[in-house]
Amino acid sequence: MTSLRRIGLALLLSLGMAQTARAEDPSIDLKLFGKQEIEGGLSVCHLAFWQRNKNPDSDQYAYILYMPYDSEGKPTQARIEIGKEKIALAETARGDIHLPSRLGYRLYSSDDEATHVILHIMEASEEGSLITVDRARVTVVRNDLPPFVASAKGVIGCPGSSSAAATATQDAPAAESAPPTAPALAYAGPDGLPIGAAKLLASTNDVPAAVRKEIATYAPDQCSDPETLAYPGQRYQLSESSILWEVPCFLGAYQGSSVFAITQDPPGDWATLLSLPNPPALEGENNVQMMSADVKPERGLFISTELGSGGGDCGVYRVFRLMDAPGETLEFQLMEYREKVNCDGVVTDPPSWPLQFSASN
Repeated sequence: MTSLRRIGLALLLSLGMAQTARAEDPSIDLKLFGKQEIEGGLSVCHLAFWQRNKNPDSDQYAYILYMPYDSEGKPTQARIEIGKEKIALAETARGDIHLPSRLGYRLYSSDDEATHVILHIMEASEEGSLITVDRARVTVVRNDLPPFVASAKGVIGCPGSSSAAATATQDAPAAESAPPTAPALAYAGPDGLPIGAAKLLASTNDVPAAVRKEIATYAPDQCSDPETLAYPGQRYQLSESSILWEVPCFLGAYQGSSVFAITQDPPGDWATLLSLPNPPALEGENNVQMMSADVKPERGLFISTELGSGGGDCGVYRVFRLMDAPGETLEFQLMEYREKVNCDGVVTDPPSWPLQFSASN
């Protein structure tokens, strides 16, 4: 039975790779969801995977895949959201690559076989009843559509519980933990202007008309219509009279982008898009879209991670700070630029990629 399941999993993986080239086809409208949308809240023991650049404790929309365990510690149905559908899935196959045995592939399928989710666990560690997954890839496959691929983190087991007996039976065998990765090199340069904490917009209709007009005028090729995205955006209070808006532009296979704009408070008929400056040695026009934006409001820092591949083994990492600019406005200043050019299959934390430019030098 195990060999048959692995054959089925291999066939599904082949199907996913064959569909990748059909980028012109309609895409899978995968939606992120939060724990507030899970009926009854998170179960004591569960399997959960969220988008890698999200935090399920602070971001209202973060989860990609969630599966609760029952009172006996046995897995139940998993769920994902596609468009307006909440789709139930069951684990139908598992393929282990190497020790520890919980690393490898897991396949989840809907009852009608129309939706499949391939979970590839690549880095994980174990402590008590909890398996923490530091690196994973979630691939959603539907008939006649190219697969949706997302980089993810996750947990398997019982977060906050000291009872190993509560862990699902299939995840219970002890195994050697994955080797620890090198610690990330944190940005140690000067901070920018502190801003208020992020407040999630209730609807895309909350994005001011002036901001939409600015995007349509100056960044039509960089930013999609906010109505088509997985979440509506966020706002940050700059002062008593101004607001910073974070508007999502697109959610791609393994990363997404945002733009930032300033309006008065309350918004009026003007808005200003903030551009992202390049390092001095890099030619070309500045753009406005920030990839996988990570905002540190209390420090006035904005971190952009632009992956060069779905595996996350190459790309560009930039740190900006928010500063005063001439004309009583604000601007982004580039403080750090790191780039790993070679997509060599070796995954390291972006803050440790080779430093190409630093404003502190």
